[in-house]
Amino acid sequence: MILFFYLLNRFLLGLMISLVVLVSIEVFFSFTAELKYLDVGNYDFITIVKYIILSIPRSIELMFPYAVLIGALLSLGAMAADMEFVAMQASGISVKKILVTVLSQVFIVSSVFYIITDSIVPKYSSKAEKKRNIALNKQAMYQKNGVWFKNKSSFIKIQEIYPQEIIKGITVYEYDSNNKINSVSYISSAKYSNNQWELFDVLKINLSSIPISKLRYDKIYTKDLIDIDLLSIKTNKSYSLSLSDISRNIDYLETNDLDTSIQEKIFWEKILKPLSTTIMLFLAMPFIFGKMRNTNASKRIVIGLFIGISFFIISSILPNMGIIIGLNPLINALFPLLIFSSLGVYLYNYQLESGLR
Repeated sequence: MILFFYLLNRFLLGLMISLVVLVSIEVFFSFTAELKYLDVGNYDFITIVKYIILSIPRSIELMFPYAVLIGALLSLGAMAADMEFVAMQASGISVKKILVTVLSQVFIVSSVFYIITDSIVPKYSSKAEKKRNIALNKQAMYQKNGVWFKNKSSFIKIQEIYPQEIIKGITVYEYDSNNKINSVSYISSAKYSNNQWELFDVLKINLSSIPISKLRYDKIYTKDLIDIDLLSIKTNKSYSLSLSDISRNIDYLETNDLDTSIQEKIFWEKILKPLSTTIMLFLAMPFIFGKMRNTNASKRIVIGLFIGISFFIISSILPNMGIIIGLNPLINALFPLLIFSSLGVYLYNYQLESGLR
């Protein structure tokens, strides 16, 4: 237990230092990037500062895996350079046991971290994006040909989606049980409040009546336009969704016979984040213990960044390719982890053991 807590303290020290530095850099670049929008609409300096502060939890979550990697390379690399691991081996503690101890600590710390951030990051990220979009009067989502939704027996096309549950340029196609179109409604704009939609300037064309009839309304209220949860699925970014939100989205999509692959992919990526972070560090462990254990800190940082960036790129590309091919979302999320785990085992067998002989 003394060895366990000693390794944990050294790892956490490196992690905290790396996390503070990386988050500071991320916040600085985010702040400078937002300055180009200064005084656009109502986006003043105070709003920018509020946006950056609310985005800090997201920055911490984003930089955490890289902080784990670089922190371990620095702290544990320093221990390796000072021959502390050699002393542990001389005391009868194998490299494998040290490796398993460090990786288990990383997995536990990562699991606790992601459990905590799963409730914090979506909450503050949503607030940050909402404040920014409102100040800039910016659409939450825009596509040239509109955004399409399926809600029960209706197909809905929306041209513009704004914060505060405001949508504009809505066309609603309603079908009967035989998939025959019943009516088409053109709605200028709509706002969601008090669990209902307030529709403005509505033209409804009833195609099932003979002759075809048209009805116009300046303003009407309804609960059946579109489910607000379905709207949030399209507009919210993945980091603005908690695991419970994603599970609810999957259930809703399944109920409406819609594709759930993207939401399932996001779900499994969030579940596997602690394992992903641990595997990323596992790739770097041979560079701590093996032939390169005497390299200086700058080289270890470069190695860590290279491994982290490579891991991030491949882990992002492969699951998306899997969705295109039609693979199971769980397999999509596990596949890059299995590849990197195999690579880590190879590095362990080749570089680590040869470096200690």
